[in-house]
Amino acid sequence: MQHLAEQWDQILARQPEDWSSMNIELELLDANQSEESALVLSPLNPWHERDWRSGIFRFRAAHTFGYGTAAPLCRKRLATLDSVGVKGTLRLLSRVADVRPVATQGTTG
Repeated sequence: MQHLAEQWDQILARQPEDWSSMNIELELLDANQSEESALVLSPLNPWHERDWRSGIFRFRAAHTFGYGTAAPLCRKRLATLDSVGVKGTLRLLSRVADVRPVATQGTTG
């Protein structure tokens, strides 16, 4: 099974240059590693749809604009999971690209 950091690198390599944010799912091979994984992933603000011990975590990553953890920190946390022997599969659930914020706050003239 491929390391999580390598899976992350492959997901990033497939993104357009202007990607802004992504929703990612991590499914652990062994759900018994959920507690340790939750601690390592805590800087990514992970969430789950069921019991957190299900071994499935979701998190957001940000590149240019949008809500999420900076992509380099995501990779670092996934590499930490690799270093303690956690195995799993990363999936890209959704991505936002080509974001161009507009100035809608404050005065315009």
